[in-house]
Amino acid sequence: MPASSNLNIPVSLNLIVELIKKLPKTEQKKIVSLIQQQDDFILSNSQIALLDKRSKTPLEKYIPANDTLKLLKKKHAL
Repeated sequence: MPASSNLNIPVSLNLIVELIKKLPKTEQKKIVSLIQQQDDFILSNSQIALLDKRSKTPLEKYIPANDTLKLLKKKHAL
């Protein structure tokens, strides 16, 4: 069995959006559709606690992923 490793590369949301905008519209729509289908994006209590610890803003103050996606689509015409 091959060994596995993790590679953490910091990528900003703006960079991701810019890369997506360079794709053809059909590919952009596929990506948005795939993101919308991800209903298994549930954080465990330990993950929430870790994010709360790393952030000065409690998670309750963030907007839901679906709302974020709608805002990104509207702002960046995706």
